[in-house]
Amino acid sequence: MSEEAAPALRIRAARESDAAELARLSAQLGYPADARVMIARLAQIGARTDQAVFVAEDAAADAQAAGDPAGRPPALRGWIHVAYGMRLESGESAEIVGLVVDCGMRRGGVGRQLVEAAERWSRAAGLERIVVRSNAARTEAHSFYPALGYVLTKTQRVYGRPLAG
Repeated sequence: MSEEAAPALRIRAARESDAAELARLSAQLGYPADARVMIARLAQIGARTDQAVFVAEDAAADAQAAGDPAGRPPALRGWIHVAYGMRLESGESAEIVGLVVDCGMRRGGVGRQLVEAAERWSRAAGLERIVVRSNAARTEAHSFYPALGYVLTKTQRVYGRPLAG
């Protein structure tokens, strides 16, 4: 999709009614979850002031929803999750901890608008720096972020270990 063909978007805070769409989009990145799980996660995030989730929807979404006989919410074009972080070695920053744009809408300006929303939230929180980690397998992101002015500052490996009960 070209930048010129991108629909007019509205960026807003995520809400519980977005849960099924958030799950659908998460699955596109290889993180399957159902709507119930997303509702619980949104509730946890919403109870905090140091994180936010924003969604991108067509600007005409309210009219679409009103015209849908089944009352389904319109499809979201993408979402972004941003969080406050404090690191002993580097201090305070915001971090984009999740970003997904619907696979049929990529390269159309949706991601850019979502990143701008995360940056506005970060500035409003008094933060002067925002970072993002990108999986080595997500090669499209490796050109997307530099095009927005993000600079590669390090490469790393991430290790995990489940914690017993």
